[in-house]
Amino acid sequence: MAERGSFSFLELKVVKRRTGTLRLSPHQCAWLSRHSSGNCFIVVRDRSLDIGVYAGSDAVDLRMDGFAAVQALAIFEEPYDWSAFFELTAPV
Repeated sequence: MAERGSFSFLELKVVKRRTGTLRLSPHQCAWLSRHSSGNCFIVVRDRSLDIGVYAGSDAVDLRMDGFAAVQALAIFEEPYDWSAFFELTAPV
């Protein structure tokens, strides 16, 4: 919940393999798609420890076609810029 009461939802995922796809269940895709008009994001940490932020509306494409089909809203590398991360995912 942002300071002014806006709701943000983050689906957190860790990718351990280089399959190019993201493991999202049909239920997760449906929930993310239904709530994508608000602050709804998929946050993915990969093997290199980079953190990618994707729009919730991209859930089905990520599940079906993988990362090559969808461009991340932002990629954060170590050291992470948490201020920029929270500005993107929980705007004031």
